[in-house]
Amino acid sequence: MLSAERRAQLLRELRVHGAVRTEEFAVRVAASGMTIRRDLADLEAAGLLRRVHGGAVAAGERVALSRTSAPVATIGMVVPSATYYFPDVIRGARAALGEAGARLVLAVSDYAPDREREQIGRLLARGVDGLLVTPSAHAADDAATYELLASAAPPVVVLERSLDGSPWHGALDSVRCDHEVGGVLAAEHLLASGCSRVVVATRTGPTAPLVRAGVARALTGAGLGAEELGLPDADAPPAAQQRVLQELVRRCTAREVDGVVVLPDEVAIGLVDIAEDAGVRIPEDLAIVAYDDEVAALCATPLTAVAPPRYEVGEAGAQLCLQRVLSRMRGGATRAWSSLELSPELRVRTPTRA
Repeated sequence: MLSAERRAQLLRELRVHGAVRTEEFAVRVAASGMTIRRDLADLEAAGLLRRVHGGAVAAGERVALSRTSAPVATIGMVVPSATYYFPDVIRGARAALGEAGARLVLAVSDYAPDREREQIGRLLARGVDGLLVTPSAHAADDAATYELLASAAPPVVVLERSLDGSPWHGALDSVRCDHEVGGVLAAEHLLASGCSRVVVATRTGPTAPLVRAGVARALTGAGLGAEELGLPDADAPPAAQQRVLQELVRRCTAREVDGVVVLPDEVAIGLVDIAEDAGVRIPEDLAIVAYDDEVAALCATPLTAVAPPRYEVGEAGAQLCLQRVLSRMRGGATRAWSSLELSPELRVRTPTRA
């Protein structure tokens, strides 16, 4: 078959199906894969199509091969948990990659740094084209994982972790929720409710210091102080958390506390039960803002909550990673590193006291 005939048939294939696979087309027309790739390169130079990994799509179309085609790229993803907070992040990444014809391969580290580094190494050994990684800790607190990511050959996007104050700020792409802004939103809502004695109660974890910093910023700006209260870890005996919450309610009845920001929101639901048992009214006596909004709406008294944009973090991170991967496949120049911070949303469900 002559070159002109092959190229005309290629363009017909694109018009009918929207995409073409290099190796499948080569078999149909009895040509080598290298010959077809040269045809595709010439047609792309003429603006008639766009090459992607494994084939081509019609010019001007979004990068998407049919679901029966091989993926345009394979992106590995490592997250600390698949049961709390991160399911929405995973769904966002999966949707963005699926729409673009790419594949997502998932691994869960259970907040174990050694395990996450092992999983990152395994994904790299399998030849993934890019990585989406949420390490167990922020960059300033875990040099080993971030050194591994910075040295990885494929593009890497860090999700939901801060690179501030570390050597990797400006060296790794990142997409995360601005949890400090979330803390500000929570505190400002309590101030608008007339609260002046605010406690921020958090479990230990990467999100907690950012939320506490936001609460402190808002209250300091109002001339007030922010008291911090550490909550028992999730695996602590239930009685330990019960005691902490009971003491918080006792302080409310003594008028030492009138507002509280609680992370995570499942603990906020427990606080409501203990408060109501003690005759404390929500929000008249104690205004509560839950953080994460996983289950706050399901409380008997639906709670106002700060909702991080989990889905959007996964979606934007996947789009950025795939953009890097496809640019590299096309031999494009490296673009400036990206650091994207998405603002959370305050979802008001209980009336303010003001």
